[in-house]
Amino acid sequence: MKGIEALREEVLACAADALTATAIPRVDLYRVSQPMALPPEIYSPFVSLILQGEKRLQVGDRAIRYSAGEMFTASFDLPATGDITHASEVSPYLAVRLTLDFAAISDLLHQMPVTDFSATKSGLSVNRVDDALADAWLRMVRLLAKPEEIGVMAPLVEREILYRLLQGPQGGVLRQAAEVNGHFAKIRKALVWLRTHYTAAIRIQALATIAGMSLSAFHRGFRACTGLSPLQYQKHLRLYAARKRLALRPGNVAAVAADVGYESLTQFTRDYARLFGEPPARSIRKLRQNDAEHRAELLQLSEDRGGPTL
Repeated sequence: MKGIEALREEVLACAADALTATAIPRVDLYRVSQPMALPPEIYSPFVSLILQGEKRLQVGDRAIRYSAGEMFTASFDLPATGDITHASEVSPYLAVRLTLDFAAISDLLHQMPVTDFSATKSGLSVNRVDDALADAWLRMVRLLAKPEEIGVMAPLVEREILYRLLQGPQGGVLRQAAEVNGHFAKIRKALVWLRTHYTAAIRIQALATIAGMSLSAFHRGFRACTGLSPLQYQKHLRLYAARKRLALRPGNVAAVAADVGYESLTQFTRDYARLFGEPPARSIRKLRQNDAEHRAELLQLSEDRGGPTL
């Protein structure tokens, strides 16, 4: 596809190593020159288009691969781990990301004709990008060379990207996510509460009440959307927060465990090792070594913009 090829050249020229936060709101670029493990993160709702290379994500019990010309859409806060599986100095992994603005999506839906779309219980989608969408992405990235135009033109091009997403095969996922009273919106209420109160003890019935769903429907819907049970999701939130705190401010593991809601250091250590493959102290020592892969992960952990690694 000519659009993808042109977009690849633009991103190659603009992107520094690892994450490049651009002057365009919600738009980031990513460039990696060797295969690497990605830091575990809670990804904000986003779309990510790979231009070169390949990536693997593990979302709960789901393994997802996507590569050049394919776009990954996540319509909810997504706890995930992953790897850049294909990248080199000669042919680096390249991607562009747009963090989703659901207010803008809802506004578009009110102006678009009402059409049927395939219902889905999953909040994830992987699809090939078409020429029209690739062209819109290209015009967005080219605005980086014209900073004086970003304030006026970027919102217009973002609106076009969202419109074409809604018209494409991932449109059902986005439409359902943007509905105020739909299935995804109800689950998102519980996700927002969990992200705000992840250190607190929870009862699943209380979460179901927040979502406005029966207990059985909530439990099924939550796992279908996220690939995790509510308790597993909360555990991921706690452990990812602990990993970030330990990486940025190494210190007392017991204090960090308590800060994120664990009453037992033994249980924290067990859960941490199960998720990350080794106990906290060893994991963080390795993370802080000076090789390029770990520097990239520390950079991502220190990002204050939030959102995913592409």
